[in-house]
Amino acid sequence: MNRNATDRGLLSAPARRQARRGPANGQSTARTLIGGAVGVGALVLAWASMSAGQPEIILPSPTQTWRALQTLALSGALLDSLGLTLYRAATGVLLGLGIGVVWGALCGVSGWVSSVSRPLISALMAVPPVVLVSLGLIWLGPGPGVSRLVIVLVALPLIIITVEEAVRDLDRNLIEMAQVFRLPRLSRLLHVVAPGVASPVLAATTVTFGQSLRVAIMAELLSAVTGVGAQIQQAQTNLDTARIFAWTITVVVVVILLEAAVLKPLQARLLRWRSLP
Repeated sequence: MNRNATDRGLLSAPARRQARRGPANGQSTARTLIGGAVGVGALVLAWASMSAGQPEIILPSPTQTWRALQTLALSGALLDSLGLTLYRAATGVLLGLGIGVVWGALCGVSGWVSSVSRPLISALMAVPPVVLVSLGLIWLGPGPGVSRLVIVLVALPLIIITVEEAVRDLDRNLIEMAQVFRLPRLSRLLHVVAPGVASPVLAATTVTFGQSLRVAIMAELLSAVTGVGAQIQQAQTNLDTARIFAWTITVVVVVILLEAAVLKPLQARLLRWRSLP
């Protein structure tokens, strides 16, 4: 019945698209979930096989890692340290996003700004994050400020380049049409420019957040006394390999969950205009 109604044009455009794509999307989601579960199971089995007969200090088993994870959770260190690291990573990304969007937009509309900025952007892309951590320790001293500084500096190049390219790729016909109809600048920004740059900027933000979390942990490991990095540093000092594995798995799971439950739904919501008829 749905097919006949669609063929006769009785359904709206969104309903016709849903009728065409719904089953395929459902099958794709099921395949992704089943495939992911199979992959995780195979990885755990391979891990258990490799850790058999190995001392815990060399390669802890999944069971030993699970016990270490339970200990972290019961002691409260898991949520406290993870919350601190996520907060530092999020604030660093937001700062980098705010600076990078403005900077990238200026580069997109001005060839001079782009030319002047290129050496600095190239330098930021080439400098290893550990060098930035060392400089941050000299400038700011040990503390959470080093993590935020390094995250901003690491995030800036990707955001700037993404925004610059998105601004240059905007449909000039739409911009000229908005000018012909004398739309206010704010309306042009919200209804013409923003939709054109939203998709690449959101994609860059998703990549940047995962990268920033790794950078934050590295910076904490070298410079902070709190956070996931500091906990890993303490476990390394105590030769507690199972705890290091527990923190690693926790970070991986958190990044996957944040991307699936927060970043992707947010991206779909902000880009819902694409599904309009």
